[in-house]
Amino acid sequence: MPLLSRHTSRALPPLTAALLALGACTAGQPPVPPLPPLQQAPTLTIADTDLVQKLNEMDLTRIALAKIAQTNAARSDIATLGATMVKDLTGNQDRLAKLVSAHAITLAPKPSAANQKIIDRMQHLHGAAFDRAYIRYLSRDDARMKPVLESGITSSKNADLTKLATDTKTLLAAYEAQLK
Repeated sequence: MPLLSRHTSRALPPLTAALLALGACTAGQPPVPPLPPLQQAPTLTIADTDLVQKLNEMDLTRIALAKIAQTNAARSDIATLGATMVKDLTGNQDRLAKLVSAHAITLAPKPSAANQKIIDRMQHLHGAAFDRAYIRYLSRDDARMKPVLESGITSSKNADLTKLATDTKTLLAAYEAQLK
């Protein structure tokens, strides 16, 4: 019996210390902190949705016309501008699609019937006739879109949409300056 108690007395302190250490680890843990709330995309108002649709329509029509300008224009500056517009406005379309992806908004995949008629008519023009019609269309569309963009910039509470409208306004001004 003395041998058994000597082994027990040597094993008991380390075992006790290990049990106390494990007990201390589990007893004093603080509760898990709550997760921060998810950031939701700012909602789009009816006016914002209207601006999104008008930007989409403008981009689709101008992209189609700019592609035509690359081949049908007589002036090289108009053909070059067409290539620039295709690149810029396709990027605009990507930003617009990303913006509305968080909302229940569907963008039209192609231009409206009225704008498709303009595109179809412009496809049949070449040279100087195309140049005149294209410049006339762009100046009329710029005049129509400027107040829409200004209104969207001042009234929208969505920072991403305001930035997109401001960038689009800057692009349109740059295109207009290149055509003069």
